[in-house]
Amino acid sequence: MKTLTQFTEKLISEKPELAEMIEMELNELQLSERLKAARKSAGLTQRAVADKMHVNRAYVAQLESRPQNITITTLLKYSHAVGAQLKVEV
Repeated sequence: MKTLTQFTEKLISEKPELAEMIEMELNELQLSERLKAARKSAGLTQRAVADKMHVNRAYVAQLESRPQNITITTLLKYSHAVGAQLKVEV
């Protein structure tokens, strides 16, 4: 069985035009995993985070599963709700 990294490298070597799309998808996945980990580390439920952000629980679930077109403002609200610090690097 191949690892995700091995699979990705093979796919990109066969179809280089997919590299950017794959990178974006992996970044979204990493972001969603980090959001979820921060919430769990804070011992909070999605409902608790939603209440602190003044949004519904389904929106928090969406952020944690598929954070497409997420804004810095939303990331700041989420990080404050879970007691984390937001770091942005360019």
